[in-house]
Amino acid sequence: MAENTKKIAEISAILGIDEQTCRTIAKEYEEILPCRKIGKVSVYEDNTVDRFRKIADLQAQGLPKEVIVPAIRGGKSLMERAIEDMKKMGVDIQTEPKKEAPKPIPRSETEEELILAVRSAQTSIAAMEHRLSAFRERSEADTTAILDAVSSVSAEVAELKTQVHTLWDQIATLEEFLRASQNRSFWKR
Repeated sequence: MAENTKKIAEISAILGIDEQTCRTIAKEYEEILPCRKIGKVSVYEDNTVDRFRKIADLQAQGLPKEVIVPAIRGGKSLMERAIEDMKKMGVDIQTEPKKEAPKPIPRSETEEELILAVRSAQTSIAAMEHRLSAFRERSEADTTAILDAVSSVSAEVAELKTQVHTLWDQIATLEEFLRASQNRSFWKR
């Protein structure tokens, strides 16, 4: 693979975006994200990495595909061109209010690095929260098992205590009987 091409996993790592999100963007916006196929693997030129970032940023702002595609292309969509052509021919078309894509604010390299670092930190935090949640669940299961075992042992100890008291009572009765029989004359026994 040429050095100036990237796979989805590499783009995901560079941008700090979830790999599945990158795959979804690639599939949904394939008309503006050209790729080459090497077997089953799609590879993208280095210049499309920035398009992935822009698309992800615009999606995060809640913009629909109809607004994002023209914003990335830097021109009008096919629908806008068709409406203009029909107006030129004298056909009056009722259109919805036009949604204009906000113009992306140019960012410096430091800002881009900071955004990537924040996204990477968010991904790391989410992974840590997932691990912590799994640890808590295991801990709760272990605590429940320990409490059940302690309860079982406690019940056994209580039963043994009762048996020991019964045994001591029997021994005391036997000792009393033996003392009484020693105090009696041999012929009265």
